[in-house]
Amino acid sequence: MNRRAVAVVAGVTLLAILALVGGFWWTAHRAARELTSSQEVAVDLGDLVTHVREMSRLETTAMHVMNVSTITQSYKYVPKSLGDDEITLYSEGDVIAGIDLSRVQQGDVWREPDGTLVMRLPPPMILVTRVDNAKTRVVHRNTGFLRRADSGLESRVRLYAEGNIRGEALRKGILDTAARTGEQKLAAFIHTLGVQRVRFVRSEPGTSPR
Repeated sequence: MNRRAVAVVAGVTLLAILALVGGFWWTAHRAARELTSSQEVAVDLGDLVTHVREMSRLETTAMHVMNVSTITQSYKYVPKSLGDDEITLYSEGDVIAGIDLSRVQQGDVWREPDGTLVMRLPPPMILVTRVDNAKTRVVHRNTGFLRRADSGLESRVRLYAEGNIRGEALRKGILDTAARTGEQKLAAFIHTLGVQRVRFVRSEPGTSPR
């Protein structure tokens, strides 16, 4: 084989290698671009509202609360040692808060000019208040010498404790936490439907969805 034939073969081989490398680079570049570029899917807002409403009461935040409650029955002119009936209850319980998504209406979802989906959410609410009976006990009971113990006092102090547990969770900001967590969970769900950009606005407590 003369030098000219060798040069032709080498040139053809080089061109084939360059073409192969170029094709591989183009394929890899296209795949990377498709992986990193957002794919906005056209989502029917009516269908989206239906999916959201089906989630119903979305539990987003739980809080464990300890409480000590006391109820005292007394008489104005009778000494405590004679006429009082007092009970003190130590209790533990759980409060669960979330958002009632069944209240979301068609008018609570719209798109902004830049394509962002906006959803008006109902205000967060307490969904469950549960006293843990296994960890709840009477720590003090004192009944005056001149009266009979009220058999219903313990059940009433338990109800009172349940209300205090719920109130303590509210004071600790469980509703704000429930709203933030609910928005995060709902955004993740809406993204699975193909929506890239979503923003939430909150209804004021006591208002109905528009």
